[in-house]
Amino acid sequence: MATITERDEAAEQLKQALRGTFDASVMNFGSYNILYAANRCAAATAEIDDADSSAQQRAASAAHLLVGYRRQPVELVLCPVDLREALPRAAGEDSAEPVPSVPVTVNLTNLAGLATDDDGVEITFSTGYRVGLRMCSSVVFEEMPQARIEQRWDVEDFYEFIDFFMDTVEAQTGQHR
Repeated sequence: MATITERDEAAEQLKQALRGTFDASVMNFGSYNILYAANRCAAATAEIDDADSSAQQRAASAAHLLVGYRRQPVELVLCPVDLREALPRAAGEDSAEPVPSVPVTVNLTNLAGLATDDDGVEITFSTGYRVGLRMCSSVVFEEMPQARIEQRWDVEDFYEFIDFFMDTVEAQTGQHR
């Protein structure tokens, strides 16, 4: 169930700018719940600019991610977001269209491990790349301190989704808890 809350204008513009990046990057974007996450593993991964790099490499090296998830069909998508591009759009300084990024879907074909703790969720791909999602109930970027994204309910729902996702993965692979 969605909870409707009032947001101030700056927060709404920020959320729309981030959603614009996700929508420009992901097919069927409207069917996903999304939230913002910092990648706590990004510092351990070298920055990449190579156009030939894989979506997993890009997600692993991205400091900022939009996490899309849905229960039907069960799917998790990691979409890197460049705050240098998104924040000016949110502040009304740039009216350009959102720049799409290359998202990566997390599924049975590429998932090697998934673990949760109090700090977030760590995803390990079969290629060895790792993404550490650190989700906060309230997000403020220093470049736009007047805008605060409240995502407490989204974070709680995401953790419930991760349980559901892992149950689905285990059922499909024949593993039991």
